Amino acid sequence: MNQGLQRFLARIFVSLTLTVISLNAYASCNAVSPTGTPLNQPYTLKIGLQRLTLECDISAPVILSFTRDHITYSQLYTQDLMSVEALTGSRKAFFIPQGRHTFYLDLSAQVPTPFAPSVQSVAQYQRFSTVHTLTLSGFVGFCLALTLYVGMLGNSVRNMGFYSYSFYILSAAIFFTLQEGLFNIGFEDLSVLNSVHLHLFFVGVTVFAAVRFLDQLLDLKVLLRQWQRNLLLYLSYIALGLAFLQLPFGFNAAVLVNMGFSVVTLLIMAIVLAAAIYAVVRKVHCSRLVLAGLSVVVLAMLARFTLDNISPFLQRYGLIIGITIEAFIFAIATAKKVKKLDEDRLTAYRKASMDTLCSVMNRSGWEGFAKELVDTHKREGGYLTVLFVDVDNFKRINDKYGHNAGDTVLQVIAKIVTNRCREQDAVGRIGGDEFVILSHCFSEGQSQRLAERITKGLEGRDVKTANCLVPVSASVGVFITSEPSVKLDTLIQQADANMYKAKERRRRKK
Repeated sequence: MNQGLQRFLARIFVSLTLTVISLNAYASCNAVSPTGTPLNQPYTLKIGLQRLTLECDISAPVILSFTRDHITYSQLYTQDLMSVEALTGSRKAFFIPQGRHTFYLDLSAQVPTPFAPSVQSVAQYQRFSTVHTLTLSGFVGFCLALTLYVGMLGNSVRNMGFYSYSFYILSAAIFFTLQEGLFNIGFEDLSVLNSVHLHLFFVGVTVFAAVRFLDQLLDLKVLLRQWQRNLLLYLSYIALGLAFLQLPFGFNAAVLVNMGFSVVTLLIMAIVLAAAIYAVVRKVHCSRLVLAGLSVVVLAMLARFTLDNISPFLQRYGLIIGITIEAFIFAIATAKKVKKLDEDRLTAYRKASMDTLCSVMNRSGWEGFAKELVDTHKREGGYLTVLFVDVDNFKRINDKYGHNAGDTVLQVIAKIVTNRCREQDAVGRIGGDEFVILSHCFSEGQSQRLAERITKGLEGRDVKTANCLVPVSASVGVFITSEPSVKLDTLIQQADANMYKAKERRRRKK
């Protein structure tokens, strides 16, 4: 074995040995003043500036760290009052060297808050920081993606209720990012990020946006009685009002607001859960998904208080994971809701724009579609082809064979015209026995071939009705133009005039 390989293996052995030592390093740090207890036992901080005296006996270098939640100032000093430089990260962290040391930890808390610092080996702290940062970054990235996705869906249906989902998820992401200190990585000295006021504000916005979103998703306006829906909406406004109200007041007022806010939030959750269960019973669209999403969050909240000794990871990140799953479920529900709204809107449009007898567009529907084709022609050029169809002697058909036979004739005419047109052509019935076709073609020859197909198909045929054969023919007026500024009324008038000319020529031939 050569010397280079020996040195390489020796380095690996030393590195592994140091890692094992660091993972099992003896670390004893006690808060001798004012608590006289080990640091791993939670201690409630008082409001304002205070100092803790720490006695540490360390067999290997460790990291002292704690959350910054509601702590606006923190600094560690050595026994000779030299400040210890903090490490960059989501938590406040200080490097403690090996040996016996006395430190002074100055803290300023906005509200009475539990203080539970941890003393970890360097490897343990690095592993924790990596998992923490990746978990929160993944959560925030996922929330931002869903925010944009559902925001675009809301824009497609012009429904402000679905923008509330985007505000809800975005507010939740900001709240958890603030609470878990992710912003502190880039803004180390910005104490407002740890403000109880800022945290409460985003909680209020999150609750308000969630209620507004679920109001639209579950159609609570139809599902609930007016007073029930109004109660839920008023509570959401109260939550939002409290979030704004506590901003200019002191910390004691913020605590009182927080207590009221907790009561309002619990009432809102109870009403929303009851409404979701009722929606499932009434088989409201997407209600099962909504109930599943809410159930996940409720279970995650319960896990936050029960899994401390079973799974510290789930106890810490369970609510974040629950919110992530809920956001994903709600996004699916929103997509399904938007699809249903589009289908309902399309169905309503078809009912309003279709002629029920002939299964072609009525006058209103045809004019709307025709205007779009005229606009397309102005942008892209080409030729507009208008065909005005009038059934010959239709009144005589009704008088001789009956109105049922006349209806059958109209249905056959509509079918002939539709079969000879393209899907992108506008075919409509604009009068009793009058049909009109508008087509945007890219050559004059294409326009002429369309006119020939329809004209020949309507020259004369026998239509079989319930009781007899009815001889039927129709006159077709054709107008083709490439004029880009032509108006729809002009197109119809020209085709109508040409139809009367065609009808007159047919009479002369007879």
